[in-house]
Amino acid sequence: MALLDATDWNDIQMTDATNDKRFSELGMSNAVKKSTPFVDYVSPSAKLALQEASSLRAVQIPVLKDQTVSVVQTPGFNFIPSNLPESAQYSFTAVDIFTGFRHYPAQFANNTMDSDWTKQQVMKNVAFAAGNTVESLLTTTMEARKTQALSYLTQVSQGDGTFVFDGGTDTLQVNKAAQKETMFQNLQTLMAANELGGNYQIVTNRGGLAVQKSEAMKYGANNEKNIAALGLMDPSRVHETGNISPGSDIFNGYFLRDGAIGMFENYPFDFRNNTTTADGRAWSVSDMDIPFTNLRANVYVNNEATEASALVGAGNDTNLTMTTFSEMALWFRFYIVYRYNGDIATRANDIVKIKGLTS
Repeated sequence: MALLDATDWNDIQMTDATNDKRFSELGMSNAVKKSTPFVDYVSPSAKLALQEASSLRAVQIPVLKDQTVSVVQTPGFNFIPSNLPESAQYSFTAVDIFTGFRHYPAQFANNTMDSDWTKQQVMKNVAFAAGNTVESLLTTTMEARKTQALSYLTQVSQGDGTFVFDGGTDTLQVNKAAQKETMFQNLQTLMAANELGGNYQIVTNRGGLAVQKSEAMKYGANNEKNIAALGLMDPSRVHETGNISPGSDIFNGYFLRDGAIGMFENYPFDFRNNTTTADGRAWSVSDMDIPFTNLRANVYVNNEATEASALVGAGNDTNLTMTTFSEMALWFRFYIVYRYNGDIATRANDIVKIKGLTS
């Protein structure tokens, strides 16, 4: 029987482990996911076409452009205005996000970490990285489609605080006094005044709406304030993300109307037809949205045999001399759609870049 030794503690190791990865909220993709069902400017048939369209084919969305209607004050056959409509078309280009991972089961035969646990954690890490890329693409589209014109700022700046639209950066600036319990109500009123009424969501940096969230929690059913009259947004419509920086401000972000922007997945031929081969390769579409991305993915799986002893830095692990591995590719191919605006430089749009000032 061996005597006890301090090195005995080295043999007491966890068969589970911890993951050093940090997962921040991805509020931009959450907001766009909620906005997508309200995209009413893409017909059902066009949505189906977008699912199967190849990169060689554009799906055209028809538009009846805004027109200047002539109205006269002289009745008669010779004075009937023609007021002919003008139509247009616009289309969207699919974006691609591609990632994946490889897993060697035999590598865990003498490993202190469990094989299935490790695989699940790697899958989570991969999905989070893909989700961050989705957010980056959505933010780029938001920036391109943000309104460049906004009127009636004087009207909603009455009372506490002011709302100022900076034409240089195309950003709605809300001073600190205006960021109180009436901010959301004033924002809704502002958009309605610009003929863009409807239900809105807001996405900001983390911690950017801490005051508004605490304000919403402050009043119950039996106290002196009527919470229904405060204009506080439903918490499900208030999003924060780690992918927007506050800079030196309280918050930066976007105020967007339901349907202003959406995401529609695209599934290439072999994936949507669940192609399989005799040598262990398979194409499919995920049954559910992949975590963090709010999108279904095109999934490719490949199982092979290989020499993988190089995975161990020192010595020769015979488990890996002749072994198998599984690799999975995730291909997110989707369209970012948005409402047509015939003159975004002068005509207010339903995506507003917004900034909360510190004074």
